[in-house]
Amino acid sequence: MTEQIVSHAINLLLGGVASYAFAAYRQKKKENDALKAGLQALLRDRIIQAYNHYVDNRGWIPIYALESINTCYKSYEALGENGVIDGLMEQLNGLPNHDLKGHDEKCKECKCHAQNN
Repeated sequence: MTEQIVSHAINLLLGGVASYAFAAYRQKKKENDALKAGLQALLRDRIIQAYNHYVDNRGWIPIYALESINTCYKSYEALGENGVIDGLMEQLNGLPNHDLKGHDEKCKECKCHAQNN
């Protein structure tokens, strides 16, 4: 009889510990998923802002900005879903790294012309 009581107490205790551990795991997973989604949203927003600024407004992107956005993209990509961001990144990476507007009139012997010929 004492063995049965001890056995039931141990089963009850182990069940409670397992139940607590599972509930804690689910809570941490829920928090982790929320953090992942939030970080992904911030990275997506930053890439879209860069796209709007450099592709739509300027037509060129400085090297330091492109490196920064590519770092954001690598992190965004590692988190999962990419959606339309792949296409935006292709366009950002295709931009020149200096302003070409009015450039032909300003100089005839610069590195930019040597690259384009």
